[in-house]
Amino acid sequence: MLLASPDTADYVDYSHLPLFAKSDFCRFWIFANGAEEVGIEGSGTLGANSPAFVTERLETHAKARNPRAQSVVFLGCRDVVVRGIRILNAPSWPLRPAGRDRVLLEGITILNELGLANSDGIDIDCSRSVRVVNCHVEAGDDAISIKGRHEIAAAGYGACEDIVVSGCVLESHCRAFRLGSESHMDFRRIVFSNSTIRRSHRGIAIDGRDDVLFEDVLVSNITVNTIHSPRVWWHEGEPIWISMVPDVAAHYAAKHKAAINPVTGECCQTGVARLRNIAITSEQGIYIQGADNVPHPTDITFDSVRIHLCKHTRHPAGFADPRPNRPGSMVADSKSIEEDIPWGKLFRHDIPGFFLDRTKDITLRDCRVTWAESMPDVYTHALEAHASPGLVLENFHGTAARPGLDAVVLHESYSHPFPKIPPDPPENFFPMVSQSRRGHGNQPVDPPLLERDF
Repeated sequence: MLLASPDTADYVDYSHLPLFAKSDFCRFWIFANGAEEVGIEGSGTLGANSPAFVTERLETHAKARNPRAQSVVFLGCRDVVVRGIRILNAPSWPLRPAGRDRVLLEGITILNELGLANSDGIDIDCSRSVRVVNCHVEAGDDAISIKGRHEIAAAGYGACEDIVVSGCVLESHCRAFRLGSESHMDFRRIVFSNSTIRRSHRGIAIDGRDDVLFEDVLVSNITVNTIHSPRVWWHEGEPIWISMVPDVAAHYAAKHKAAINPVTGECCQTGVARLRNIAITSEQGIYIQGADNVPHPTDITFDSVRIHLCKHTRHPAGFADPRPNRPGSMVADSKSIEEDIPWGKLFRHDIPGFFLDRTKDITLRDCRVTWAESMPDVYTHALEAHASPGLVLENFHGTAARPGLDAVVLHESYSHPFPKIPPDPPENFFPMVSQSRRGHGNQPVDPPLLERDF
């Protein structure tokens, strides 16, 4: 095993460069810049030495000193192959292809400390023609993240395009598969398929918070298991989470985005996204949220997505977590604010199987919601939607979590849940929900399903 140094002075340091000067991610252990036909292959192990950086281990998480170095970074390279290696205990991002073209990451095992924030797995940053196949990743932060960080986008490396992730096993105390959030360039032709997500705090996340476009995204043949987490962690165990809520101005260096990608509007737009053949066991429902005065999540199809909700961890249930979210940004039908920090608000909220808040042209086809017995009262409807015109239900199956509740609840407009807090301007409220829906009032949608059969 090759063991990394505990001394940050031993690492490649780009903090003197203007683009990296204010970045938390400017130190690298194994680093290539502008190389061609380069890579790492074999059955050896890279010990990235996170124990040397951890200062305290608590029951819920670990604390670490900064700065920390990323482990293996290829910047502006072409024809890169990383195959067969193991990376253990990375204190920060273990494998980062940034500004790369034609990349193969195959048969890699990454095992990080699950309680350590920023110990991601694989971070694909402003890169094209990338294949990630047959990898096993256990990470304290995002297991696989596709992003466009401001320093890489500003260097002119371009969009994330033509990326395939397949045959992977992912576990994360953050998001297992994440597309966006640090989104300063566009995302096109992204495929995530034939993989397993287990015991993660959020499963599949499409996180559009900046001035970019998501186009032609396909997620298929995935099994997902997500759980609730201690309050110190963000995320509420959502198996699928799609958000177009504008970011907090200071988060992920969002203040740089106007100089990098000057696009009209404040938030991203979705092109075509398809999620199909996904089997879910979770403590939380599927969550899709937009915001006022920005483009809403649009043209998204769920096809053969089946979710079974069961509560089995000791962590509390009944919250919606859109963080980071700007002041004034709310979740429809919230009961109260549970937590308010500089990066946004956590809300008390019931848990339906599917939750849609300010969306457009969403299709649920051959989808199913089932429940374990004796669920807590915070679990409610199979589907709850607010201000979501163009909603289409085709062969949607599901009942409420308990007798006396409607299976499907559709609200034609968005109501600000806390009148004492000034709401966002209402100029983009949707006037009505499409009449193409099926199921309303006290009627279950299609025959009640009492047993999980997937």
